[in-house]
Amino acid sequence: MKRLTNIALAIAAAAALAAGCAKSASTGKNDLNKMYFDAWIKAHHPDAQKTRLGAYIIEDIPGSGELIGDSKKSPYVYASYTVKDLEGNISSTTFSKVSQMLGDYDPTNYYGDHVVSRIENESYAGINDMLATMRVGGTRTAVIPGWLMTEAVYDSEEDYLKKISGTESVYTVSVSDRFDDVIQWELDSLETYMKHNYPGIDTLAKGFYYVQLKAPIDTTAFENEVTVHINYTGRLLNGQAFDTTIKDTAKVNGIYSASKDYAPSEITWNTEDYKSIKMGGDTDLIEGFTKTLSQMRTGEIGLGIFHSAYGYSSKGGGSAIPSYSPLIFEIQMLGLNEDGSVDKKDEE
Repeated sequence: MKRLTNIALAIAAAAALAAGCAKSASTGKNDLNKMYFDAWIKAHHPDAQKTRLGAYIIEDIPGSGELIGDSKKSPYVYASYTVKDLEGNISSTTFSKVSQMLGDYDPTNYYGDHVVSRIENESYAGINDMLATMRVGGTRTAVIPGWLMTEAVYDSEEDYLKKISGTESVYTVSVSDRFDDVIQWELDSLETYMKHNYPGIDTLAKGFYYVQLKAPIDTTAFENEVTVHINYTGRLLNGQAFDTTIKDTAKVNGIYSASKDYAPSEITWNTEDYKSIKMGGDTDLIEGFTKTLSQMRTGEIGLGIFHSAYGYSSKGGGSAIPSYSPLIFEIQMLGLNEDGSVDKKDEE
């Protein structure tokens, strides 16, 4: 209660001062907001360290890795984060333990580090500012004023104060890596994964691997526009499943939904262009999935492993697939018959 009283008194005094000076100076877009924000910082975190643009660092565990620097030096970081309002209410988090404590943990969601783009017009100014002086391996909590919650880029705190309004937020960010080329970072991650799990398997195209787990029982090529049947399971590179046609696999991986019909999917084949292969009536399949199918014949089981350029790229795939995620699809090619059997050829 005493802190709230102090904030109210500070705001009242500042407002009175602003009113007394009104004849000599016009008020700005964020004058009253800044009065409240400065008073809140003084009451709650008087020892906070101010960043260049006006965010305030309230907790800091230094990292021992590379200095992150500005967005030109490190246009991408790999990080986990939690977002709160000034009252401590959490609006989002990528930490599984935090989500479990809140009671809203969902096993179908992805928790952990995400690729955070710091490229112009893709990240808030206040977040970029708090990251600039961090090192890889560090964790930092900063209070970001509403005028820095914008993707616009200006030179100074005064420019933001004049032009931007928004809602204050408290960010806790843990950074595990930084890089300047996100595609190369993905390719390096895939190469490391393949060398560890499937040594000797080379790329069929840049960032795309195919691993045959079981040889086909019939190598006859499918005709154009025929319907074939498959089972599949999609996973992230860390092994977390996000989709499957197999009920037991869904249950084991915690992604089972009673509303889903678990059964082999129908695929309309296309011999001229694998990108035009359809699942049911869906023509909007990701390229890595259809490219994997194009390698397969009846009875074959294989893995398509590919970087996000063949998947969901910078957009990600909802809460289960973060942006810039390499993917793994295990596919069982049942063939023309849903039970995986092969039609007997007429004897001459």
